Amino acid sequence: MKRIVSLLLAAVLLLSCVCIAGADYDFQGPKWEKHRRLSFDETGKLRILQLADVQDGAWLPSIAKLLLFETVRKTKPDLIVLTGDNIDTYSCDNRRQAIFGLRQVMDILNCFNIPIAAVFGNHDDDPECGLSKLEQMDIYESYPNFIGYRGVVAEKTVDKTVMNVGTYNLPVYASKCSDEVAFNIWCFDSGDRNPDDSYGGYGYVFPEQLEWYKAQSDALKAANGGEPVPSIVFQHIIPPQIAEALQEVPEGTPDAVRFSGKWYTLPEGTDLTKNHLHEAPCPPVTWFRPGYAEVEAMLAQGDVTAIFCGHDHINAYSVPYKGIDLVCSPGITYDSYNDENRGVRLITIDKSDPTAHESELLLASDILHSRPLLSFIATIFEKIDPV
Repeated sequence: MKRIVSLLLAAVLLLSCVCIAGADYDFQGPKWEKHRRLSFDETGKLRILQLADVQDGAWLPSIAKLLLFETVRKTKPDLIVLTGDNIDTYSCDNRRQAIFGLRQVMDILNCFNIPIAAVFGNHDDDPECGLSKLEQMDIYESYPNFIGYRGVVAEKTVDKTVMNVGTYNLPVYASKCSDEVAFNIWCFDSGDRNPDDSYGGYGYVFPEQLEWYKAQSDALKAANGGEPVPSIVFQHIIPPQIAEALQEVPEGTPDAVRFSGKWYTLPEGTDLTKNHLHEAPCPPVTWFRPGYAEVEAMLAQGDVTAIFCGHDHINAYSVPYKGIDLVCSPGITYDSYNDENRGVRLITIDKSDPTAHESELLLASDILHSRPLLSFIATIFEKIDPV
């Protein structure tokens, strides 16, 4: 009975949101064409909403549904990017539950008629649920507003075979009628676990992905008169160079986190009202042996100005590394661990200087402030009947 009541209340909650917000968007209008191209708007801006670590299972909590809906409704981005752990496959008992969980997220985002892209995280590929990343990409591509695609599929076999799926790029044109690529967005699957079980650690971007990146970057550069096209990257796992970008401090330093046997804080001068380091970063550990080449390849190409990641749920920061900003955005999950800084990141690119970016952290508490009654109902509802 509780499950039936829960479904009815969730439906009422979302219908209330749609009815109230309907004036802001044409829900009945034509859908985006497949792979419709991105461009700067008439003001020369591109606004990207990064959603990290939704990481809820088959039954998306009502408060999570409300947060997703309200976030898009209030920010009105030009592009939505899911940066991994988009569902929690390990909590799904079978394929049917995994498909249902993924569709709950996409059904909400797709109704806004805004382009959507996605990369995979380490919790998006669990063989126990029986839904591979290739099959998940098929589901994503079934939505008319999804402009990502399967792209490069890379494999690495050491102790086991690991497949990275969905590495692609999204060119951004100077205007709707222009053929000039003024900006570019790289999307990488940073993997699950290191395929070498004896070595351990989180996954990383494979050599096949980097070879494709360098070739595509060179092609964009050639078409741009020999100049690199300013670009940003979206992936789930922060690169290991974060260990060099943070500031090493003595043990016992206030607010320091322990990472690889040492203690770190955000670099001196960081605005702590907009950045926080509440847990140790969790990059791949592959920097201990030669071959981790992603950031080095991007520095050599000279096009990437920032790498936006999720993965570390209670961290939110932007720190420079040799001209590339390493950016971590907080999770928005309600089923996995989080804190009062649950939220999203809104990124703005200005065509007048696409080598720079502005980003704003929006906390869930602020996003839901305009709907206090619905938020209260959803929160109480989850406490009464958690799913």
